[in-house]
Amino acid sequence: MSNPHPTHARRRGRPSKAEQARRGDARPALIEAAHELMLLKNSIDVSVVDIANRLGQSAAVVQYHFDGKDGLLWAVLRRGTNRAVEQLTNLKTEDIPADQKLRYHIRGLLKAYYDAPYVNALMHHLSENSGPGGRDAVMMEFARPLVDFYEAVLAQGVREGIFRPVDPMFVYMMLIGASDYIFSRRAALPALFDVPDLTDAIRRDYTDFLTTALLRAISV
Repeated sequence: MSNPHPTHARRRGRPSKAEQARRGDARPALIEAAHELMLLKNSIDVSVVDIANRLGQSAAVVQYHFDGKDGLLWAVLRRGTNRAVEQLTNLKTEDIPADQKLRYHIRGLLKAYYDAPYVNALMHHLSENSGPGGRDAVMMEFARPLVDFYEAVLAQGVREGIFRPVDPMFVYMMLIGASDYIFSRRAALPALFDVPDLTDAIRRDYTDFLTTALLRAISV
């Protein structure tokens, strides 16, 4: 039997191939729209409808390109971390002292959180909502590279005689916790410290503070 309401059905389902060809690949724009809304709301609690509306499209386009909201959220998380992970991998093999590697890393880490302060919240959400193995998948893709870097650089520093032996877990918790908290709690700064917002100058000062605190803690 033919569908008595073909136009209505098409509107509720995925856009047709002809419509997608007309629109082009909307994935980069959807990722950017989700990123902008998360920054605007200082939260990952953004709806598919709001994301699509930002581009003048229907929510069905998210299903078409990403198989739903969580697929889009994975893409947004990769947007916020892929460059940092790539830089981390390259830095690990650079022929420079271990303390300099940590200085470069902390600078890049704080910049990544400044640009995408929702990263840890997204990791937690996807860990809890990606089905069996979701937590391990998130940790292996986004957190394990950091742990590998800390293990390698701390061992290098011990060989160079500039670091004392330190558990990489402590360094991970210190740096990731300190990086996440200041950006994810930025809404509280006006009341607590009379700081209207986190500026790039504050980010740079905080980077220097965190770098000094860590290097003093682990140096011989």
